[in-house]
Amino acid sequence: MPLPTGLSHVVATISPPLGDRVNTPVEVTNLKALGSYNWIDYSIPTIAVPGIPPTWKDQPIPIHLSKDLGAPFFDEGIARKCGYTLESLLLAIEVSQAADPDFDLSKEGIDIVTNRKILRKLMRFSDSRIETKGKYNLSGFRIDAQLALNGRTMILTGYDKDVYGLDSITPDHICERMCTEELPTIHATDSSGDEINLRPVGYYRIVRYDLLGLRFLVRSRVDGKLGSSPHPKLEVSSEPEIEDLSIALGKTTLEMKPVDDSIPIHHNEGSGIRHVKFGEYVPQDLLMDIKLAHKGKVYWSNVYPQCLLSQTPNLKVAARTTTPRGENFVTQIQTYDQHSLKTEHQRQSSQFRRLVSVIKQMRQIIQAFGNSSQPLAFVWSRKGDMRVHKIHEKGKYLSDEGLDKF
Repeated sequence: MPLPTGLSHVVATISPPLGDRVNTPVEVTNLKALGSYNWIDYSIPTIAVPGIPPTWKDQPIPIHLSKDLGAPFFDEGIARKCGYTLESLLLAIEVSQAADPDFDLSKEGIDIVTNRKILRKLMRFSDSRIETKGKYNLSGFRIDAQLALNGRTMILTGYDKDVYGLDSITPDHICERMCTEELPTIHATDSSGDEINLRPVGYYRIVRYDLLGLRFLVRSRVDGKLGSSPHPKLEVSSEPEIEDLSIALGKTTLEMKPVDDSIPIHHNEGSGIRHVKFGEYVPQDLLMDIKLAHKGKVYWSNVYPQCLLSQTPNLKVAARTTTPRGENFVTQIQTYDQHSLKTEHQRQSSQFRRLVSVIKQMRQIIQAFGNSSQPLAFVWSRKGDMRVHKIHEKGKYLSDEGLDKF
């Protein structure tokens, strides 16, 4: 296999775990939200802190999933324009914690800094010797790792040479937008005094927690929040004749409700990101993810880890029915909370133990072969061992900035 550009020869390898040798309970403890933000749909990287997730919208079932919503907005593309990998995360934490004079990120004792997407990729590898039918669309990956100046904290960054979005909106995106209220427009004032309208999009939550001997700092996208106190329930369409429900087309509107007061845009010295102070703190127990499942079939081995790794406590599963004419409807909505997912937690505990075992090996390797100025690349090609290389050429998304914060 040819050596990837900018990487050294293989300095170490990690084999996927064979299975559980211990039965350590999988329990998340010391959970704390450190920050949150929305990306802003704007040409200059801008975030709204603390931001706000869209609110779940109660409406009659069935719900027609209209295709006339335009292309989705992909905030990862904007994230790549930032000055360095940790910039949006650190800025959101700094602004969110500004009112607490005693807060010091370096005293949080963080072992691993990453996002849910990277943890899911690593779980594909750690489960690759185990039966994975129906769990994953197995694909290879490269994950870059840096060691903070403290020699303890490992920062994991997804490596994507080319960042692109989709040309059309998927049923999952349609469901998310149809089932939540549109976020309000932000009236802002730029440095020249001109008023501009900003549209908040993806909402991200940054949480700290302990899991199996490691302290994680994890950033995850959150689909929305409940409008009231969470409790499991089932909502079902009263009529199965979806074909006769054409009158539902266009019934759901997505209106933008503007915020009246103009908000200044803050330009942070030496930063590639601007921010506006907008939104409100949302209690953790109101956050939720939304999953669209064909005929209500849920692949829990794929879905549940997303809930645990992000510590998003509520899940809305929308059952999708497709008519002979190709129209999609949500015909049933089931709400789950952490209590109702206890069985899944017990059933899947072993894969979290395997994941953390791999992450601990990764940190041992970067402590042995890397340092704060020598990042490593962890590369997996869908089968076999994960290979580790030294990175000779850093991309523009990978820098040493922010490493001293831990």
